[in-house]
Amino acid sequence: MAYLFSGGITMSKTNGKTDTQVDREFKALADFLSPFNEKEVQDAVERNLAFFKQNDERNYQAAIAYYNKYKLWGLYAPQYGIRELAENRAQALNGHMEDFEWLYQRLGDYRSRVILTNILYYWLMSKYPRIAQIQDHTFPQYFDLDLVRCDKNEVFVDIGAYTGDTVLSYIRTFGEDCYKRIYCYEILPADIDLIKKNVEQNKLKNVEIRNKGAADKPGTLYLNRPSDSVSSIAQLVETGDIEVPTVAIDDDIKEPVTFIKMDIEGAEEQALLGCRRQIADHHPKLALSVYHNHKDLWKLAKMIEGYDPSYRFYLRYYGNALLPTEYLLYAV
Repeated sequence: MAYLFSGGITMSKTNGKTDTQVDREFKALADFLSPFNEKEVQDAVERNLAFFKQNDERNYQAAIAYYNKYKLWGLYAPQYGIRELAENRAQALNGHMEDFEWLYQRLGDYRSRVILTNILYYWLMSKYPRIAQIQDHTFPQYFDLDLVRCDKNEVFVDIGAYTGDTVLSYIRTFGEDCYKRIYCYEILPADIDLIKKNVEQNKLKNVEIRNKGAADKPGTLYLNRPSDSVSSIAQLVETGDIEVPTVAIDDDIKEPVTFIKMDIEGAEEQALLGCRRQIADHHPKLALSVYHNHKDLWKLAKMIEGYDPSYRFYLRYYGNALLPTEYLLYAV
């Protein structure tokens, strides 16, 4: 057995100009997928997963355990007929390749294009060396200094502030005098306590901590997990035991915002809807997690372009080397 689709490439020219290797690889993937229907793409994904298992059982089991633990991308246990992961990958590759091509053409550098290309190849082929290739250790997550700069007038909004770790990273990167105000939004009460502790211990001023969820409109949602458990995975659902107020950032913050970071476990689309006026009126820098599903990569970029077509888009990868996690869309 061998991987379905080797990723072989041929030289091509566009407008008389020879394409780069990554251009050719992206085109080769799109051309390979084009004749197949969704079921055929799913079969290819599953055959490549089976090849991964046959040739590297340890890393295969580690990857599948991760997917099944966090459930963000779909469960996978083919021995029990559970194939959500393969179904979701196939739906993305078969149903949205034109959207990925749209994003590819708008990415502002070749590093971003390599990241997108390698993620899509991984979804088809499960070859993790492509993920190790795109890891970025140069700058802290959310703060690539080639893309974002901050000054003393910065109004930074941290949506999904967790324990305040991103705020501390911001301070380490840009300095204590490099902001006007910081807003922290977090839904877990235990994490709110840790944010307060970090702010107090580091003597940070002008940091507003809000125990609210960011959404497209005001309302109430519920936590799907105990409030006293500190975790990087916490999602809001329609029913539950612990009420959490939700707000639109456009309504909740009265001053112009200059920088928005989001990492909220797949709820970024609704939160972005609630920021559309700030984005359209003030063009804040955006650092958005787009790894929690298979659509946010292209969909959030299309939303942003709809609010303000002058944005430029970049991707950076901060996750592990085994499977694609922690990839960000920067819009500047």
